[in-house]
Amino acid sequence: MDQLTMSRNDTRSHILSSAQIAESLRISKKTLDRMIKDGRIPEPNRNPKNGGRFWTLRDLEEIRQILGGG
Repeated sequence: MDQLTMSRNDTRSHILSSAQIAESLRISKKTLDRMIKDGRIPEPNRNPKNGGRFWTLRDLEEIRQILGGG
């Protein structure tokens, strides 16, 4: 596997879904959506192809800091 392929795979492995973020925070996805809507946590990046939200490990750590659990 070349360096570029390894880099792409490594990056993808650090992309998380909203369901994964909610599970990591031990909240429901509905609660996560509500927290985004009311501004308690920032809106994540969106996939330009389908508009779906995606998160990074850095986003998860930021949310933990905001919520006081980090």
